[in-house]
Amino acid sequence: MMKETYIEDFEKWQKDFTFYEDIEVRFSETDMLGHLNNSVPFIYFESARMKFMGDSKLFNDFTAEDNPIVPVVADIQCDFLGQIFFGETVRIYTKYTRIGNSSVEIHYMGVVSGDIRLTGRGTVVQMDSTTGRSSKWTTEQLDILKSINIY
Repeated sequence: MMKETYIEDFEKWQKDFTFYEDIEVRFSETDMLGHLNNSVPFIYFESARMKFMGDSKLFNDFTAEDNPIVPVVADIQCDFLGQIFFGETVRIYTKYTRIGNSSVEIHYMGVVSGDIRLTGRGTVVQMDSTTGRSSKWTTEQLDILKSINIY
């Protein structure tokens, strides 16, 4: 297994995931050989991230019309550890890791039939859409983040 720079202890890192979403690879997401296109994991990460953030209630009201605070992906990366094919089900695990003043790092792990095929990480920043600037976590949001087992 390759050594991802954002993972210090791979076994511990792997065991700390609790949330996941299962996604079946569609034909339109593959190349002519049936391999998952290399841009698709970012869509899978987004799907799992949105459900994870909703379940954790971190960005509970970001779609409310009167709420200017929105989550913005500041950076994201994916490391491919194995091939993924049309028709396979990818279990995308998601967890929060580091907490900043207005950001949180999120890690991802994609598993197919018990094998880790993808790992990833990204930073989500809480932004005020009226100012275009980051917005510090509220006390309620910090309580949510601190209540979750952060790696």
